[in-house]
Amino acid sequence: MKGHFLVSSAGLAVLLAHTPAFAQATASDGGTATANTTGATASDETNQGVVDIIVTAERRSSTTQRTPATIEVLGGQDLRERGVATIDDALSRVSGVFVQANNKGANINIRGVGTSLDSAAGDPGVNTNIDGVYIRQASAVVGGLYDVDRIEALKGPQGTLYGRNATGGVVNILSADPSSHFGYRGQIALGDYSLFRTDAAINLPLSETFAMRAAFGSESHDGYYDTGQDDAKRFGGRLKLLWTPSETVRILVGGSYAHDGGVGPGSIAASEPEGSRHADDGGIRGRLNQKFVTAFSNVQVDMGPVVVTFIPTFSNYTYDSFGKAYGFVSQQRVRERQFTSELRLSSLPASPVQWVAGLYYYNTDLSNLAVLTNQGIVNDQPNLKTNSYAAFADATFPIGDKLKLIGGIRYTKDHKTQDDTLVSSPGGSSGPFSGVLNSDAVNFRSGVQYQLAPSALLYATYSTGYKSGGFTPDEPGFNTFKPERLRAIEAGIKTRLFENKFQLNLSGFYYSYDNYQVSSLGFAHYGGLSALVFNSQGKTEVYGLELQMSYRPTRDDKFDLTLSPLHSRFGRFIIPATTIPGPGGPIVLAPEIDVSGKEVPSAPSLSGTASYEHNWRLGGGRLAARADTFFSTSYWSEFSHAAFSRRPGYTKTDLSLTFFGANDAWSVGAFVKNVENSWIVTLKANTPTGGDFALQPPRTFGVTLSIRQ
Repeated sequence: MKGHFLVSSAGLAVLLAHTPAFAQATASDGGTATANTTGATASDETNQGVVDIIVTAERRSSTTQRTPATIEVLGGQDLRERGVATIDDALSRVSGVFVQANNKGANINIRGVGTSLDSAAGDPGVNTNIDGVYIRQASAVVGGLYDVDRIEALKGPQGTLYGRNATGGVVNILSADPSSHFGYRGQIALGDYSLFRTDAAINLPLSETFAMRAAFGSESHDGYYDTGQDDAKRFGGRLKLLWTPSETVRILVGGSYAHDGGVGPGSIAASEPEGSRHADDGGIRGRLNQKFVTAFSNVQVDMGPVVVTFIPTFSNYTYDSFGKAYGFVSQQRVRERQFTSELRLSSLPASPVQWVAGLYYYNTDLSNLAVLTNQGIVNDQPNLKTNSYAAFADATFPIGDKLKLIGGIRYTKDHKTQDDTLVSSPGGSSGPFSGVLNSDAVNFRSGVQYQLAPSALLYATYSTGYKSGGFTPDEPGFNTFKPERLRAIEAGIKTRLFENKFQLNLSGFYYSYDNYQVSSLGFAHYGGLSALVFNSQGKTEVYGLELQMSYRPTRDDKFDLTLSPLHSRFGRFIIPATTIPGPGGPIVLAPEIDVSGKEVPSAPSLSGTASYEHNWRLGGGRLAARADTFFSTSYWSEFSHAAFSRRPGYTKTDLSLTFFGANDAWSVGAFVKNVENSWIVTLKANTPTGGDFALQPPRTFGVTLSIRQ
């Protein structure tokens, strides 16, 4: 915890040295946007066109149109109106993003980059943050989405500002902060599969300088498989306290608790006919007990020439499950404690040179026990520890009135250890054993942006990224994998036309990966099955385009379209055969696999979204009708291209119809999700019987009732 002490001490020393107030123009990473984050509301009296969305993607407040990166923003109010309450449901509507199911929840892939395992075997390739704080596993978002202000999806590597494990991109989940005005809101949703969902919050200004916000969310529904698996019994609560003792000091503290229970995850045999929801639970009633607790703070002090931000956070994640899924009867137990601390110095919002610099510390203590009871296999990793340190700086320099230069650098050092790891199977065992892994990386980005016109931005960036290596449950000599490293080029244009009624953003990108990591359940050298990670030998390439279009012809009409054409190929990538000693020579447990030149999984050649919303004015209220469609061409659901892995293209359409009372103070609505009842495979797990699928939910429908002030 030496790194914890150093960063925390530095942060406290700087902050205690100066205690005046907080400049109102400064926004926190985890704060509520200072502009409408869901676009122009239908209650506006005039057509404002496409309204600016304020984001904190670059660790400072900016609009999406002024940020030289590809970003999609999902507004919290829009998500609630459409009946979206989980991170996988929300991101499954974003082009270029693929959300894979796992035992604990979801893995996020952006442009074919991410991970497919939920275990200790490897970190994710997409950096997930809740209120500005990195969470190692997106599956830790167990309480669902409630009182969400917005979700920012940054596509492409973000190694300079977000550091480790952001080679695919970043997902920022930002909940609403306390404010100085009394207010409340609540929503109840009822639907098929016995759906019952709540989402509520109250904001209390306790004095001129002190405010509190309390939020709660829950969801329960029956299982989407005929065994009762893939159900939901989750709830969460969050409390935030905001103190602004003066105009230059802003202190936010809070905590949250989330729980997920029920029968737990399930899967369906790959040989089942399309449309089937018949799972095999082995006659076992599964059980799930998943909890996530956090305590956090965000302290900001405006010291005149610089703004100082200090963000320490602690979280504790526990996971216990038992049941049959993916062909195995398994028991899993996970305990993970995480501490992060970040100290940042940044320029004032009005400064000609926009810059941010800081120190970062990450510590996690993880234990992972996985038992395949019907195979007699035990993977026990009771002591996996990570300490990561980083220093970073990023700046944008104006050269004249229109041209700006972009530069950033980050140094990261990772120290990982394992102790008392034990793996066993009926064919043999190994351990306990220990190990140490040290790695470091210098990542940077450089680029230019040019304001072609007041509403047209050209940009080009070159950046590098780093995803840490780690341990897998196997014998020494076979139980480590290398860090993944990336070089990326992106260029684009962001425009507004026709009095802001039409917005068109277009970008192109090229990624080149060394030691590209893939993960899979497979035979290990001790003779049993483990969650393994493999590195490519050649360069993996991913390139494509991104088109985002928004059109607001009137105040009552909204049309949005995104397209993400993508090309991906592994370079040289040969996974050697797995063998164990036998009386007559080596016994081959798993043959050599050559995926050189093959397409990366979860990377369809084209995906996109299209949505349209229209409002009818009815007296003092309005009736809003909305249709959203996600479409994808065919894709591979796992990296080795084994049987049943190629999945056909699909469309998925969601409809909603909502009536809003005067000033949107209340609403009643109805929604249908996955109108086509598409059979969408998010993950294919290779098993001795040919494989099992994890599926997105079938067609569902429901009604909502909301109030707010």
